[in-house]
Amino acid sequence: MAEQKKWITVAEAAKKSGYSVRTIQLLLKQGKIEGWKPGHDWFTTLEAVMGYKNKVRMGRPKKDQ
Repeated sequence: MAEQKKWITVAEAAKKSGYSVRTIQLLLKQGKIEGWKPGHDWFTTLEAVMGYKNKVRMGRPKKDQ
């Protein structure tokens, strides 16, 4: 039996991940994280957002000295 995904709102995902609502919406629109838009509002999973967050490197790279 397939595991059911726990869909959460973008606002919930933002609160739990530290990203802004706008950033998560942009990632969803770009297809960088999994999401679902049944009407006006986007839904995603916390696993998708945190997986993306763990994959990307935040901040600027350090300069070579």
